[in-house]
Amino acid sequence: MKNKTLWKQVGAAAIAAAMVMSTVPATPVQAAGGKTLAVSSQKQLNQALKTVKGKNAVITVKAGKNVKITIPKGTYKVTIRVVGKKAAVVNNGTVKEIVVNSKGTVTIKNNGTIKKVTVQNAKSVSFSGNCKKAVPVVVNAEDVSMILAAPAKITAKKDVNIVLKKGAEKSSITCTKNAQAQVDNQTKKAISVKIADGTTLKVESGESCTITPKGKKEDTSGEDKTDEKDKTDGKDQKTDDTSDGNASSGSSSSGNSSGGTTVETPSKLTEADLLKQGYQLKWQDNFDGAFLNRADWNVELHEKGWVNSEWQEYVDSDKNIQVKDGKLLIKPVETVNADGTRSYTSGRINTQGKHDFKYGYFECRAKVPTGKGYLPAFWMMPTDENLYGQWPKCGEIDIMEVMGQETNKAYGTIHYGEPHDQSQGTCTVDAKNNFADQYHTYACDWEPGKITWYIDGVKFHEESDWFSAKSGQGEVAYPAPFDQPFYMILNLAVGGSWVGYPDDSTTYADQQFAVDYVKVYQKDSYDENVEKPVKNVILREPDTTGNYINNGDFSIAENLSDDKNWKFLTTLDGDGKAEIKNHEMVISTVNVGTADYSIQLVQPDVPLQKGGTYKVTFDAYADEARTMIADISGPDHNYTRYWKDTKVELGTQKKTYTYAFQMTGSDDANGRLEFNLGNTASTAAVHLSNVRIEKTGYEEIKEDTTKKALADGNYVYNGSFQEGKNRLGYWEITKPEHVTAEVTGLEDGRRLKVISQKGTESTAVTVGQKDLALASDTDYILSFTAQAQEAKTMTVHAAGQDFQAELTGEKKNYSFSFETAADLTDKNISFDLGLGTTVYLDDVRIDEDSLIKNGSFNAGLAGFDPYCYTPSNVTYVVDSLNEDNAADFTINDTGDQDWHIQLKQTGVRLEKGQWYRLSLKMKSSTNRKVSYALQRDGSTHKDAAGNEDWTPYCQEKVALTSEYQTITKEFQMKEDTDPDTIFNIAMGAIDGQQIKEQHRICIDDIVLEKMEAPEIKPEETSKNLLVNGEFSDGTDGWDIVKRDDAIGTTVATEGGIVFKIADVGTEDWHAQLKHSGITLEKGCKYRVKFKVTSTKARTIKLGFMSESYDWYGGTNFELPEAEEQEVVYEFTMEKDTDRNAVMTVSMGQIYENDDKNKPINTPASDIILTNFSLEKIGQK
Repeated sequence: MKNKTLWKQVGAAAIAAAMVMSTVPATPVQAAGGKTLAVSSQKQLNQALKTVKGKNAVITVKAGKNVKITIPKGTYKVTIRVVGKKAAVVNNGTVKEIVVNSKGTVTIKNNGTIKKVTVQNAKSVSFSGNCKKAVPVVVNAEDVSMILAAPAKITAKKDVNIVLKKGAEKSSITCTKNAQAQVDNQTKKAISVKIADGTTLKVESGESCTITPKGKKEDTSGEDKTDEKDKTDGKDQKTDDTSDGNASSGSSSSGNSSGGTTVETPSKLTEADLLKQGYQLKWQDNFDGAFLNRADWNVELHEKGWVNSEWQEYVDSDKNIQVKDGKLLIKPVETVNADGTRSYTSGRINTQGKHDFKYGYFECRAKVPTGKGYLPAFWMMPTDENLYGQWPKCGEIDIMEVMGQETNKAYGTIHYGEPHDQSQGTCTVDAKNNFADQYHTYACDWEPGKITWYIDGVKFHEESDWFSAKSGQGEVAYPAPFDQPFYMILNLAVGGSWVGYPDDSTTYADQQFAVDYVKVYQKDSYDENVEKPVKNVILREPDTTGNYINNGDFSIAENLSDDKNWKFLTTLDGDGKAEIKNHEMVISTVNVGTADYSIQLVQPDVPLQKGGTYKVTFDAYADEARTMIADISGPDHNYTRYWKDTKVELGTQKKTYTYAFQMTGSDDANGRLEFNLGNTASTAAVHLSNVRIEKTGYEEIKEDTTKKALADGNYVYNGSFQEGKNRLGYWEITKPEHVTAEVTGLEDGRRLKVISQKGTESTAVTVGQKDLALASDTDYILSFTAQAQEAKTMTVHAAGQDFQAELTGEKKNYSFSFETAADLTDKNISFDLGLGTTVYLDDVRIDEDSLIKNGSFNAGLAGFDPYCYTPSNVTYVVDSLNEDNAADFTINDTGDQDWHIQLKQTGVRLEKGQWYRLSLKMKSSTNRKVSYALQRDGSTHKDAAGNEDWTPYCQEKVALTSEYQTITKEFQMKEDTDPDTIFNIAMGAIDGQQIKEQHRICIDDIVLEKMEAPEIKPEETSKNLLVNGEFSDGTDGWDIVKRDDAIGTTVATEGGIVFKIADVGTEDWHAQLKHSGITLEKGCKYRVKFKVTSTKARTIKLGFMSESYDWYGGTNFELPEAEEQEVVYEFTMEKDTDRNAVMTVSMGQIYENDDKNKPINTPASDIILTNFSLEKIGQK
């Protein structure tokens, strides 16, 4: 229920990539802004705009319940940030950016020029106005609704709902990786949607659909939806209907093969049975009053599309939430708006913070609504979602969900893990007693290590196998995450990505989710000393010919709708049939559907052994040339691909196809061979015969058990005492029998607790780990928290060195710096805890004591996070064969943004006022540029309005060649001390230059160290401060900037450079020559000279500024047609000395005084620039 959009088919390669990918800002390194002002009225805004006229600034509009502001005509170098519940912005001028960070709805009417709109948070954003040019809009908010009545270029970085109305015909949509867009095109023209792999789809006029990250269009205009999480929902469920009106036991459609028990002889569980088992009624609500009891329940408020692309807004209204005649009624309300659109409200309540429970029997008696698109639910979420990490790592228990279009089938599910996994069971009743016409009881019995689902007292699903883990960190001790307090939720969703959406048959006024009661039973105590069940996978033998496929020769004309051997499936608008005749399986397609598996032939129960090598063969042909997709998946493991999706090119003549693969996953008795014929250009019939899967050998897959630094840089395993048996995994404990050592409970934070009697020798009780991955001659920091019942001195041994910690009755943090020996042999850590009292220990860490950790890559990639926007474009290793432990990236395609490929490290500490020297080695097999930066972490650094701040403290671009070069950068930290700085190397498309040929980048010896402030020697007068001013070394020292609509080429010639500009774009910097690293001294006067010729009369713009775009000086120059001009400009540096100033010559679209309403004549032309010089000519 938390996020059904994550229920997707995930291939093995994708899962492997997900385990090494880190979450990085989907935003390039940003420059620091200027002055920040806050306003809450039109008057204050007008004054603020006057104050910052001509300056870079940020103006925050703090909206209350309803604030409307108008940006008057004029050009402003400002970013407008909109925060609050409800706001309307009318723009009649020119602004750099509007950032929306609202808790409610925001309307933007653009009658002027907005360079960019960024939606960080909002329920809905409406965009209109008379501007005819599409405005770039970046959507970073999850499930925001965008209503467009003006053209926009939407870049969706999270799931988004987009409604396009009249006026939005020139809009376009781009979805980044894993983002999906629900698009309702109400315009009279088709709208293009581009997904991450470059595929472009069209949403036709009047069409409503969901564009998935895989590039599939799923119709949402009224068709039934089946989520990819369960490709066989409603088709392969074992249903045992009963005629007595009670629920029958069903089978599981599970994300885990150990769950989903089918009960052959169900027996009802009654309240009397519960009492006999030691349960007591702990809490109940019979809804006997006239209103919802707010002492028991919270009412949640959420905007449309908050999760799962749902249509309803959750509101606190007696129209939606009622208590009447002993029932809680949650009602949907449909409203026809003035513009003819329809909106929906509903109710959602929970007991968080009022009634939270750890374990128990949870039951409600309810009757559900009927109608396509309804999804009522009774479910549970953890009180503290951050204990194990946010969803799905935190865990979720869905006691009951029923789809309104299928009210005789209920679902019970748990979600958990990283990567996401689930276990789901279903229960079906007969038509006469469906869940909409009759009240039924829905319950789950949650115990340590086991969750059981019941309907009307009959068990239909049970699960004991789950896990809680973070990538690169290890698995938390079972039964996490289901070992913490949870709260209950009741809600009614209207539409969503799993259940589908209402159609014309759906009614509202007569529908409701009616709840008779909610009850919670608990035992007095629970034994949490449980162990995770050991999987015993039994793999069946093949037939006498060695074939694991049953009826592979199609000699038996079997039933293709049952669960035995072959099964034919259709979903997502797929329509067709399959039949066995003449020893062939013939698959005929009527409608290809919207997914490759819309038409599908499968055979489950294929046994696969880890390490086994297999051969897949089959004969096939088609009535006309076409393709199909074949694969072997693991339905019990989120459809992980054991044999990857393979495109098969079919001709009209029978041909034998042969493929080989190795099973790299764990043993699986339920592999599934799949032939997918959906979503193709052809409906031609396909003929299959002689299908075989044979085992050809076995090659053991050895697990790497070598200790390494963990993903968070810690060299100590299980330092927080969460993992392994009794939560003491990896730790070795030596103690006498009378000493106790155990991990405390969740309420105490799970610390190691050691109790020893007075007189115990300190060395008699030791807790430690051996053979840590420590390196010789390296600086480390040992840290931990500790506490003793009485003051004691504790000795810690680390890498052959001893440290004393003075413990007190208060919990304190301790840290010690040390350097390992050059001939290090002792790589152990141990604590002497026999102190004759009670001692607590937690959060034990050993980290490298360096500003950038593991810069030599001797510990692999520990401490670093590689990021690949498109994983198939990049592979990376630490190369110790050809290099001396260097990070080695092989890049097939950079993508079209610099941040599409990154290597980063977080947690770098930079202190205000301190000077630093950063050095690193890099090379590339192809001559190209990369960029590096030390920058603020915007995910944790936000302004008062909640906007993310990615200010760079140090940022450079570097031209790489095939030889290693050592890059050195000295800089001063001018911002406030930042202990969480990000170090980042971007290897995507620098300056928009996408590289599609394979090349290799190596990175090594990254060092960041403190240094004394350098002596700034005055530059000599008359010295050229520009490097390579005559372009004798090509473009070394210069950057060529070409962005957005600017199209053209550049050619370096003897003495200069030629810009062949075919389109000037819409901004001055869309065609730009740039020189960085210039020293400008405060109070000094400078003269810049160069020669320039343009094939057409036009204007160019010269500028001097800081890396953060603080303006130092510059002007526009008018050029005649085809006549060389010498440009001379003098200015005085009025601001503090800048050793990294920037000079730019902009040749894009120039405006008078930067007023977008006053464009200057800047036609496309060829521009030749030569003989640049910049000299200091004196002091002020």
